[in-house]
Amino acid sequence: MYNTYFLLFFEFLKVGLFTYGGGYASLPFLYLMADTYNWFSHEQLVQLIAISGITPGPIGLNMATFAGYQTLGLFGAFISSFGLILPMIIITSQVFRLYRKFSENEYVKSILYVLRPTSCALITSVGAKLFYNLILNNKLDFSNVDFIGLTLVIFLFLLTFKLKRDPIIYMAIAGIFGVCVYFLK
Repeated sequence: MYNTYFLLFFEFLKVGLFTYGGGYASLPFLYLMADTYNWFSHEQLVQLIAISGITPGPIGLNMATFAGYQTLGLFGAFISSFGLILPMIIITSQVFRLYRKFSENEYVKSILYVLRPTSCALITSVGAKLFYNLILNNKLDFSNVDFIGLTLVIFLFLLTFKLKRDPIIYMAIAGIFGVCVYFLK
């Protein structure tokens, strides 16, 4: 039992230490946790991403809290969250002091220039793996596909590119649509 607490802390400490680019950049680590420890499944990881995206607060911290709670309950949520933010506290306090001094340094600019697309590539690879595991690995069984939800996703995706409004508007549209679908069933 104590080993699981330590392992949960250590895994999220790694996430907090090596994640660069926001909460979604932690997805490769979470994907690996789902495969390695069976603390949560790939389907639960998708739910974790959705819940973390719609709840207030930093996405990475929301994901750590949810994963910890899913694994070891309330104390697990605390341990995973603390493991995630501990490196941030230490590193941010040191980087903030040094950034002003080295912000125009060419080495620093080069490192940041390379880290940004690397984070995007990691996020994209996890998205592709989740798509493969949830859709293609199930031999395209369309009996479980929610076509109303899929239509809503495509509609809102296209709407975001056309209108470029505040994301709250799209969340409100999805919420209203969800209530309508609930009462129509």
